[in-house]
Amino acid sequence: MWKLVFYERKGMRMVVDKSAPWLPNRAAAESWAQFYMRQGYHIGLQAQDGRIERLSEGLPG
Repeated sequence: MWKLVFYERKGMRMVVDKSAPWLPNRAAAESWAQFYMRQGYHIGLQAQDGRIERLSEGLPG
């Protein structure tokens, strides 16, 4: 199981939003991640064991 993690800057703070639903496999999560990255979001993937892999480079502006 995988889910998307959204990174957002609010003032001087970096907010990490982990409220997305769990997806059944990594391929589905990567597909959604690509969609959101094209929209300008900074994204990571979280595995069921808690590991987070950042897909977007840099920090949100």
